[in-house]
Amino acid sequence: MPEPLRYLSLCSGVGGLDLAMQSLGGRTVAYCEQDPYRQAVLHARMRDGRLDCAPIWPDLRTSHGVEWRGSVDCVVADFPCPPFSTAGKRLGAADP
Repeated sequence: MPEPLRYLSLCSGVGGLDLAMQSLGGRTVAYCEQDPYRQAVLHARMRDGRLDCAPIWPDLRTSHGVEWRGSVDCVVADFPCPPFSTAGKRLGAADP
């Protein structure tokens, strides 16, 4: 059996892309999500076994990714949705 594809999940949200990657045999090495509510959802999904247990990196802007070199095969990322979501302020590209 081949080794699972190891990936870094950026802008993880509540883990939708991660569920898809896991269904394809992927293994999450780390998540990156800054929103506390979404982090709590990721933790809950890890506890109930729906997502891989892995650390949550809280801010994409605080690292160059060097610490993950050699431990991931690829990076998956969702587009940060709050600037464009109807649940957000809809500031689009002007949202920090």
